[in-house]
Amino acid sequence: MSDYGSGQSYGQGGYGGPAPGYEQQQYGGQQGAGPYGTGQQPQQYGGAYGQQHAPGGFPSSGPTPSAPRSPQDRPALVATMVTYVGYVCAGAGVLGFILWLAVGDLDGVFKFANAIGTLVLGLGLGGVNVAIGSLLGSRRGS
Repeated sequence: MSDYGSGQSYGQGGYGGPAPGYEQQQYGGQQGAGPYGTGQQPQQYGGAYGQQHAPGGFPSSGPTPSAPRSPQDRPALVATMVTYVGYVCAGAGVLGFILWLAVGDLDGVFKFANAIGTLVLGLGLGGVNVAIGSLLGSRRGS
């Protein structure tokens, strides 16, 4: 005969018991001290913009509040985004160059000409976007 389903308890240290350092709370009794001892609580970090907790102690599902944006932040955001688009264009030009060279069925001169054209186009657009982004970023500061 097996013990499965016999209602046998595994006790305090077995499976399903409280974590080490915690006592099981009885209704109407005293609460256990926990791993921090009496009168000590874990340190909370984050301030007013840290992770917000719902009344049950679990993190809330909504986004945490952020500082309101000022109109001066908009040109900085545009400058950053234009610079990132420039980096993506330059990376796409390099990737296109490599892929054109990897094509096996084409004539060598045709393949190389298309690879160089893709590289020049990607690096050119990328360079223009990075230059515009840095120009917008420097105009914001002055």
